[in-house]
Amino acid sequence: MELLFFLKEILHYLKPFWKKFLLALFFAILSSLLTGFSTWAIKPIFNYVFMEKHYEYFKFIPIFIITVFTLIGGFSLLQAYLMKSVSTGMVNFIRLDLFKKCLSIPVSYLTHYGEGQTISRVINDTAQIEPILGDNFQTFFKETLTVITLLGVAFYQKWDLTLVALSTMPIIVFGSKVLGVKTRKARRLAQSATGELTQKMNELTRGIKEIKISGSYEKLSDLFLKELNRFYRWSLKITKYREGSKSLVDVMTGFGGALVIGYGGYLIIKNELTPGAFLSILTAILLIFNPLRKLARSYTGLKEVQGAWTRIQEIFELPEEKGGILKAFSPSKGFLFKNVSFRYSPNLPLALKKINLFLPANKVIALVGPSGAGKTTLVSLLPRFYDPQEGEIYLDGHSLKEFDILSLRNLFGIVLQEPFLFNLSIWDNLIMVKPEATKEEVIEACRLAMAYEFIEKLPQGYETILGEEGFSLSGGQKQRLALARVFLKKPPVIILDEATSQIDSLTEVAIHQALDQLRGKHTIIIIAHRLSTVKKADKIILLDKGRVVAEGTHEELLIKSPFYKNLYQSFHKD
Repeated sequence: MELLFFLKEILHYLKPFWKKFLLALFFAILSSLLTGFSTWAIKPIFNYVFMEKHYEYFKFIPIFIITVFTLIGGFSLLQAYLMKSVSTGMVNFIRLDLFKKCLSIPVSYLTHYGEGQTISRVINDTAQIEPILGDNFQTFFKETLTVITLLGVAFYQKWDLTLVALSTMPIIVFGSKVLGVKTRKARRLAQSATGELTQKMNELTRGIKEIKISGSYEKLSDLFLKELNRFYRWSLKITKYREGSKSLVDVMTGFGGALVIGYGGYLIIKNELTPGAFLSILTAILLIFNPLRKLARSYTGLKEVQGAWTRIQEIFELPEEKGGILKAFSPSKGFLFKNVSFRYSPNLPLALKKINLFLPANKVIALVGPSGAGKTTLVSLLPRFYDPQEGEIYLDGHSLKEFDILSLRNLFGIVLQEPFLFNLSIWDNLIMVKPEATKEEVIEACRLAMAYEFIEKLPQGYETILGEEGFSLSGGQKQRLALARVFLKKPPVIILDEATSQIDSLTEVAIHQALDQLRGKHTIIIIAHRLSTVKKADKIILLDKGRVVAEGTHEELLIKSPFYKNLYQSFHKD
């Protein structure tokens, strides 16, 4: 039943390709019928040419053989090409659905699975499906038709002799089923190991500087070797089980052939079977075992695909982000936190504890506090990257959960501590937030973010390809591009997450001039690390250990909060 359910799920992706599939099936039928016809023709040809001694027709036998097998080969080629087109197209649709699914599931689930495992399921697991799926479709339909045709020929010639030859079939069926179950488990675990290998390589490329400084080569190599060995073990088991089903059929072919020769020879001696009929049946039976071998391997392959599909299905079954039906609007009053508590996972301590807080609209708000105080976590709740386990967050009196999630997020523009840039041109990175933007709008946003000058100095200007995560730019340049992207979008709410910590003093002045222009028109929330930012804020929120410990203006906090005063003095020293 599991296999039938799996086939139903996977065949859903066949719908766009059903015409090609039927055409491939047509060529498979032609190939199978020709195979059956060639085995049936052995009896009359053998009896007529050799038994009845019409030797003048012998010269036509080679031509007949060449013609039949050329047609079989041609039909098989067309069928294989079309089926490959179908299977590759199906896998592309599966990958597209997985990609879309990853866009719609909560951030917490992607974090739980990790980058390596998620990438592996979308790319590696589907890559395992594609060749096996194509081969199995091709094998299943073609070889099933071939077996049916050959069985028809054999039963027509001598049904009892055919039944004797097929007495080994139950062993093949049972053995293939057992090996198929083992293959499915091995494939699932091998793909899990592949995901871990992808994760380790991802960590290597992202943390190469820290790794080189720490000198932890041996430790990391040992961890990588551990996953390599796990993948190696399960890959060998897959080969063992897959080839085991093939070998089982080979052994049973020997038994089946021996039974046909033994019983068939007995019938010939008793004059109950002609040599031509015997040769035709023997050829059909021996030819049957070859497609049976392929079908057994196809079954094992389907179970192998099922193992990879199980991991893919885990992604499809993840819950999607849920929002309301209310279209989000620009805040006129602000955001209200009521008894909000949040932790990243059940086994971790609370990152935010009973937060009661109001963030007024169209003001500059600075979040300050030591590292780990909960500043970044707090702003991550506003666009609903995460939802609090306790309490509620409101926008102008409406719970954030009442809003359509896409329209809610469209209210925000975020510059992260490490800005994310796509491996595209500068232009494409900028218009990602506003595809209809004009050249004048893009240039204005770049001037506002002090990015215009360095872009103009690049040989290809706005067409410069940034590379992965913008590696060709300095930290300050990446920050300015990220700011330009936000200024181009002009969202009602702008979040600068420690953005000012990597910008030189000249650029800082320009950015603060830009912020002055946006003041009063946008809600600006800054995770502040600089003295100038703190002093410009209309409201400062002081956090420590996941709690709001004080709030007010800069002057008010200097008077009423010794903790803020110490923090301010540390800013001043920096």
